[in-house]
Amino acid sequence: MKQPELGKKIMELRLARGLTQGELAQKCNLSLRTIQRIEAAEVTPRSYTVKLIFQCLDYQIYDSFGKFSYRLDRLAYRIRTSLRQVYNYVKDLFNLKTHTMRKITILSLPVIATILLLLFTGTQSKAQDRDKIIADIAEQNTRFTEWFNAGQFDSIGMEYLENACMIPSNYREIHGRENIKGYYNFLYATGFRFTEITSKAIVVSDSILVDRGVWIAGQMTGTYLTQLRLCKDGKWYIENEMSNTDLEAE
Repeated sequence: MKQPELGKKIMELRLARGLTQGELAQKCNLSLRTIQRIEAAEVTPRSYTVKLIFQCLDYQIYDSFGKFSYRLDRLAYRIRTSLRQVYNYVKDLFNLKTHTMRKITILSLPVIATILLLLFTGTQSKAQDRDKIIADIAEQNTRFTEWFNAGQFDSIGMEYLENACMIPSNYREIHGRENIKGYYNFLYATGFRFTEITSKAIVVSDSILVDRGVWIAGQMTGTYLTQLRLCKDGKWYIENEMSNTDLEAE
């Protein structure tokens, strides 16, 4: 479904349930302006945003767009991490005119981990004791797991910088704390739950920390790479993040 039909459909469903735009925005954990722009057909939202809104409106999106099973969704979720996408992102990364820190996260995990280890090997953190940092990251992973499984997305959002960037396994960049919260809200609504998040390697400089680890969600496993920044309050906040689902035979 494309705009403007999408916006009209959402407005129709919202009014049928007696919801204001503000109430729908709050229910979906999105901004009021986002709902207003979608209904006015000013923007075309990403697929996960559409699914989230329809789900909050009790509308069976899969019945309208085809009966896609969760297994098929997962397959599509993985295919998007194809070599062609990686190649395009890496090529863009080395374009000096567009290079930004957040684009580092789009490299594959083994490659970026190697680069960062070479850059920071032997560097000792002058900001905090390394053992304490490792313990703090382990505690942060535990909190994240508990908050996500409890649907506490506002708490999760406070772990990110306001302008944070995230690249989940569907390869699309998600910019901003609010949009990242919206993505996690959608993921939660699909029935996804984390079993464990474990850090495997941490590299620290004075104000930048890179955490590489693995996550488990039921029968699914994957890897993540998170870059955090030390802020004035003495806490590490997520600035860039990348997650990848293991390509295992089903």
